[in-house]
Amino acid sequence: MSPVTAAQIKLTPALEGLRELADESVDLVITDPPYDTLEKWREMGTTTRLSNSKSSSNAWFPVVPPSYLSDTFVETYRVLKPGTHLYILCDEETADNLKPMLKATGFRLLKSLIWHKVGKQEDVHCENCGHLVMTRNRPGAPGMGYPYRSQYEMILLAEKGKRKPPENRVVRNVLSYPYLKGSDYYPTQKPVELLEVLVQQSSHEGDLVVDPFAGSGSTGIAAHRHARNFLGFDVEQKALDHFQAMLEGEGVLPTPLQLEDRSEDVLSIFGE
Repeated sequence: MSPVTAAQIKLTPALEGLRELADESVDLVITDPPYDTLEKWREMGTTTRLSNSKSSSNAWFPVVPPSYLSDTFVETYRVLKPGTHLYILCDEETADNLKPMLKATGFRLLKSLIWHKVGKQEDVHCENCGHLVMTRNRPGAPGMGYPYRSQYEMILLAEKGKRKPPENRVVRNVLSYPYLKGSDYYPTQKPVELLEVLVQQSSHEGDLVVDPFAGSGSTGIAAHRHARNFLGFDVEQKALDHFQAMLEGEGVLPTPLQLEDRSEDVLSIFGE
């Protein structure tokens, strides 16, 4: 029987939220920080992922400078238990900036994963007989940046201490999942199925997964699907609203942190 789990995003900045957590109280951190190179692509007019119009001048979300990320990952290291993982989704330029920062903090860099952004699945039929030949993903929509449009995103994997290998030892370092585009999605929203892989590879049922820059809350949905606790932080009320809608879509009550359903450990984690 799976343990009862809780899921919540708090309306608070990443650093403030992390500083409220006890030392070595977190089992896994997965995050997609609002790094400042995003603004470079917006200034070039190469991202149209926003819902208000087709222009790249639409409302985005606050980005943070490298100094803020450095402080965030110092706190992340503090709250993570020994033998745990940190995943950071980012572009290649940000990855280059983060690697020395993470090493200086004490993390050990394990691997750079690739999220290959593919399109929706389609059936391919024989032109002559009409029989189904295969199912494949369409090419993904071109991403940000000129003169070559991006088709992938980096996922840095760092480790605190030494973690045992996962049960599934055949997962490749190139993960192909659809790029989410349209008015129904939060800006830069990541596919839950992609994050499910990370959750399963680096945590166990009942563990606490934290996302300091929670955004849409996709990490929380991935954690919930696999019986992990989730705590996220974000400075935008619309992020909390979007996460609640996603929880409702999963058939979870709008107020997922129910006191009667949580152990004393979980209650202490969430400051109850």
